[in-house]
Amino acid sequence: MKSRSPIFKIAATHLLAKKRQTLVAMLGVTFGIMVFIFQAGLMTGFQSTFIDQTINTTANIHIYNEPKKDRPSLIEQFDGDSSEWIVVRNQKPKVELNKIKNGYQIISLLEKHPDIEGVSPFLGSQAILRAGIVQYGGRIAGIDVDKEDIVFHTSDYMVQGDLRKLNTINNAIVLGEGLAQNLGVKINDNLSLIAPNGTTLDMKVVGINRTGLTELDRSRAYISIRNAQILLGVDNSYLTDINIKLKDINKAESLANEFESRFGYKAEDWREANANIFGVFKIQNMVTYLIITSILIVSGFGIFNILMMIIYEKMSDIAILKAIGYKNRDIKLLFITESLTIGIIGGLIGLAAGFILTKIVGSIPLNIKGFVTMEYLQFNSSPVFYIVAFTFALVATTLAGYFPAKKAANIDPVDIIRSK
Repeated sequence: MKSRSPIFKIAATHLLAKKRQTLVAMLGVTFGIMVFIFQAGLMTGFQSTFIDQTINTTANIHIYNEPKKDRPSLIEQFDGDSSEWIVVRNQKPKVELNKIKNGYQIISLLEKHPDIEGVSPFLGSQAILRAGIVQYGGRIAGIDVDKEDIVFHTSDYMVQGDLRKLNTINNAIVLGEGLAQNLGVKINDNLSLIAPNGTTLDMKVVGINRTGLTELDRSRAYISIRNAQILLGVDNSYLTDINIKLKDINKAESLANEFESRFGYKAEDWREANANIFGVFKIQNMVTYLIITSILIVSGFGIFNILMMIIYEKMSDIAILKAIGYKNRDIKLLFITESLTIGIIGGLIGLAAGFILTKIVGSIPLNIKGFVTMEYLQFNSSPVFYIVAFTFALVATTLAGYFPAKKAANIDPVDIIRSK
């Protein structure tokens, strides 16, 4: 059996003879892999950060009393003679409270569920916050401070002050960081809360909270659930929401369906609540992978063209190799070896360049405020990306080398000699 080592030496000679073209082909592979690692790491890193912050700071399942949207009018409910005239003046919609009836009993049942890590009662309402001449609309979150902290670790996201003061100071309020900036207030400043019913409470800022979810931090203010009930003028059994933290977030959808049918209230899992944002993520991923695939395909065409040029320039070499006993499979092996060499070297450099690029960019402070607030870009350095990128590069370069190799193997040395 003929030794394969001369094949590799000939392949190296061909590639080194065309250093500039070989370098360009390698750089195409390198650039494609580098962009793949950077873009995939950036997109999935951002998405993972958003998901982690959403899971940690908001409910995995949110139970609330969804208002009825399709209530029939008085005329639609009338079951009389169609020939009669019906006159309705100043019809007003029925006033319906968004209270969860028997909310604390439901919480007691949920706390016994084996898949639930914790449950927190919640009373939410829109309100106007006024500090001096500045006023801003926000959402008041009336919470059971101890349960909220146990379930969602709210105190871990305090940048100033102490969440527990909501229990010890009668008129205490904790503001989201963005909301505090909009109002221009700091710790120990005073402000007024104005409820939709006109009730006003004077509050003292005892803390600033930053979850990292930009819209939440711009709109939410925490007060004790008792103060929220006083603000809205309701009794101490009044709840608008029940927030649930699960042991396994992958069960959120099925458990939400179970609780909705069991208790008769809307139960929304965290994926459904953020469906619009996940839709944006899907589009981002699709565009990213299309761009990267296009880059690698273009680099594959570059390799194809370079090998075709080598074949035309090395016709005499191919004829000599066949004349001294090299088979078609040996000629194929020669040019596939050349394409794989370009793919492997370019791919390895691309892996290293992608890794270095993510580390450099990830260390630059940018203070980004989008769906989430991040001081630095977060990259996902999963080994899967490196394996997929390198594998794709090898497949692309192998295919790019196969067709020129097949053409070279089918060349008749007699035809080459006659043409000389």
